[in-house]
Amino acid sequence: IQEAIQGLDTRLTIDSRIQFYAYKHLSSFVEANNAKGGSAIVLDNLSGEILAIASYPSYNPNSPKRQIKRNRALVDAFEPGSIIKPLALAKGIDMGILSSNQVIDTSPGFINLSGRMISDPKNYNNLTLNEIIAKSSQVGASKLALQVGIDGLISGYKGFGLSKPPNIFFPGIAYGVINSRQNITDHEVASIGFGYSMTASSLQLAQAYSVFANDGYLKDFKIFIDNFDSSFEQKVIRSDTAEDILDSLKLVISDGTGSLAKLKNFEVAGKTGTSHKASSRGGYDQSKYIASFVGIAPLKSRRLTIFVSIDEPGLNNYSGGSVAAPLFAAIASDVLSYLDE
Repeated sequence: IQEAIQGLDTRLTIDSRIQFYAYKHLSSFVEANNAKGGSAIVLDNLSGEILAIASYPSYNPNSPKRQIKRNRALVDAFEPGSIIKPLALAKGIDMGILSSNQVIDTSPGFINLSGRMISDPKNYNNLTLNEIIAKSSQVGASKLALQVGIDGLISGYKGFGLSKPPNIFFPGIAYGVINSRQNITDHEVASIGFGYSMTASSLQLAQAYSVFANDGYLKDFKIFIDNFDSSFEQKVIRSDTAEDILDSLKLVISDGTGSLAKLKNFEVAGKTGTSHKASSRGGYDQSKYIASFVGIAPLKSRRLTIFVSIDEPGLNNYSGGSVAAPLFAAIASDVLSYLDE
């Protein structure tokens, strides 16, 4: 007979109530939109703690019919689409290449780069940088990306923590890639500026947006409490740049694609994303999308960053503004009411 060796407790930063809210709303939105799956992450910008990581479909150890499911929020990397635009803009402003009061001519609503067409839903004519983010103009984002250049975009994205493994221990965690091949075309540079030709995980995108809430600092968010003193942080953009981007994210909610993310009692800022999924036959599948939204709430304290994504929602309702933004609002409303108790 051998004496048992006691195991060690592992304590997580996950808040069970917040985790419940995130999973409850995520699962209901995935089901309601006939989607393939989804993920949701809630970060505490102030403490550097991960308060919730939800993935659906999920694994229920109590079910006799249980099947192992992957944690989509941590192990899936995908092309984020328009959610990436504020990161590209932030880098351009920080480099002094772009200015917050700059105006870009997006007429006639499309642009031909390297023999390929990039277009907006309509001709937006002249747009400020904030309006390019609010309207999610592909033409405007393409012109901004070409001004920043491929080297600036890659260094900017890496500064925000993309294409690098997040500093948390989790098997198989995704960290994404960025197209950095030699002789890259103007079309490819533009596509990197609006969230294609690159991939990132839900956790990475949430952490990147926390920079705008944290005065330009990127934190290493933690999931384990053991030996948790404070998270490592690094200044990646200037404070005034972070404020400029927050202004554009406010406009997304008040006068842009994210109006369904509005909350009754709290002011929020955020960005929508709608990206085509790659096809197994090459190119992109015109009937498969990933809808996403990332928001900072409430703006008074900037305490939370919440990221949500819906994988392959039904074709009747598939955009980030119509599917993911209201999911964000549902989670944020419950979480903020709970924290305000």
